[in-house]
Parts: sequence; C-alpha cells; structure tokens
Amino acid sequence: TFPSDLTNIKYNYPPPGTQNFSLGIQRQVAPSVVAVVQYVGSTTWDQNDDRGINTLPLVDPNNAANPYDLREGVANGTLNANLYRNYPGYSSIAQEENETNANYNSLQAGIRLENRHGLTTQLAYTWSHWIDQQQNDLYMLSNPYNPRYDRGSDDGFDRRHIFNASYVYELPFYNRSSNLAARALLGGWSISGITVAEKGVPNYITYTGPDVVGFGGDFTNRPDLVAKVTYPRKQSEFFSTSSFADPLAPWNGGTTQGFGTAGKDAVVGPGLFNWNLSLFKSIPLTAGEGPRIELRFESFNTFNQVQFQGLDDGSHDAAFGAVTSDYGPRTLELGGKFVF
Repeated sequence: TFPSDLTNIKYNYPPPGTQNFSLGIQRQVAPSVVAVVQYVGSTTWDQNDDRGINTLPLVDPNNAANPYDLREGVANGTLNANLYRNYPGYSSIAQEENETNANYNSLQAGIRLENRHGLTTQLAYTWSHWIDQQQNDLYMLSNPYNPRYDRGSDDGFDRRHIFNASYVYELPFYNRSSNLAARALLGGWSISGITVAEKGVPNYITYTGPDVVGFGGDFTNRPDLVAKVTYPRKQSEFFSTSSFADPLAPWNGGTTQGFGTAGKDAVVGPGLFNWNLSLFKSIPLTAGEGPRIELRFESFNTFNQVQFQGLDDGSHDAAFGAVTSDYGPRTLELGGKFVF
C-alpha cells in the first residue's frame, strides 16, 4: 500500500535500539579437542534512514481523467518537477528519520584441536541470514512512499554459508635428533594454511532505463523479475539477465507505481573458495634452543583459481550481468629471519 502523499514533516524521532543475544555450548570432546555450537542473533528498531519527501505526489488531484499526468510529464521532460512537488518551488528535500529495522540470525559451529601429534587446527562454519530495510545509517529509501520496498537480505551482512579452516602441522621428522646436521637439513619443517569457502552475497539489481516513476528524483528503481534467476556463471553472464524486464509506468497501466518487482536480493553474487598455504623451515645453529634461522615460503590463492567478485548490476548496461572484477591471481612470497 502507498500513502497518499509525503507532505507531513516528521516530528517524532524515537531513539534507535539494538538487542544482541546468543546461546552456546562448549565441550571438550577429547584431550586437546574442544567443540562449540551456538546461536547468535540481533534485532534493531527505529534505525536511521533518509526519505525524499519533496517528490511529486502519487496522483494529480486536479486531473481525474489522467491522475498520473504530472509524473508522466516529469518523466518525459515536458514538465519542470520543481513546480509540482509536495513543496512547490523547492527541489529535493531529504528527511532524516528513525523508521527502519533489521534482524540477524546465525548458527555457528566450530572445533579446535590444539597441538595434538604436532597438529593445531580450527574449523568453523556459520550459517547466517540478515534482513533489513537499510544496511547503514541515513541510507536513502528507494521508494519514498513505501519503506518496505527495500526489505530483504542485504549485501552488507547476509552471507548464508561461511566455512573457514586454519591449520599448522609440524612434520615429525628429525626434530629431536641429536645429530645437529640431520636436524638442520631434514627436521624443522612445518606446513600451515587457511582455507575459506563462502557463499556469495545478495546483489541489488538497479533499473537504469527510461524513467517510469516520474517522482523528479530521490528514488532508486529495480526491474521486474519475470523468471527464476539461473546462474550460467560465465564471465560475460554470471546470472540470467533474461530473468529481468523493464517495469511498467502507471500511466501505461502498471500496477506498482512504476517500481520493479525484483527484490533487492534477487541475485546472489559469486562465492569464494580459496587456499593460502605456507611452508616453514627452522634451521638450528646450536644443539640446544639457541639461535636459529627461519625460512618462509608462502602462497596466496595457491592453486591460482579464478575467483569472480563484482557484477555489473545496471539493467540497461551493455555488460549487464557480467563479472567486473576478481580476487586476484596467485601470489608467492619468500622470507627469512634470524632468531636469537
């Protein structure tokens, strides 16, 4: 539903509120092995947003035959919007409000093994879901007449699945040998790494075609969703751009005031699956725990996988749906230090 106008200036500003809560269980399941499972959530209310209050009214009260005449004229450039706004003679006016809300729910599980047979590792998994109207303070509402138009999963915090593994393993060869040469050449090796697997975040698809709203500014539109989104996962077309179509203006029979039906979370962007691995070598210079040399061989994106990142989300862009960036190629680093 849409209110009739935005001619009332906001005077009530309730204080924003946030509530965080969690409940978890930790248990030692074996010597040096601890597991944890917990629920973590939060809810917010009366959060800040900006609303454009000096748009055109939804209908022209003086033109029953064509109630959208003013908006159509502004959209096609034949009328000056400033003469017909809610506050005529002025251009855009952004009103700061305490109106939006959000909630976050997550299941977090993990297991940690501490120096067991030379292995230290931590595995962590999180399922999370964030729903809001605006992700940060004083973001402009897309539809000034309907804040719920922006309600949905947000790219700032909603990442449905996250898995992380970190590990260090000391190879058990010749580390305690009394032969200094054997310890120096064959012992002192260790492997460490971080493996990350993450689902992509929601992407806001923006309608960038001709104006079909006619508010004179202070709005952001999305296209219509006309078919289920599929994912070819190609560089030139990561998702099915044919799933989207231009919204219909109300003066042409549209029933949504010109705003598209696609949610702000209609497309899920590329995920991430990455390995960073390192090889360390400690070379003792004396028989005891004296000075030593440490060598480091480190790699980032070890297997040189192409990891897509950004997407072109403008519905009328020539590259709409294409991948615009990636996380970068494999990087190798060599280093050393003297410890005494």
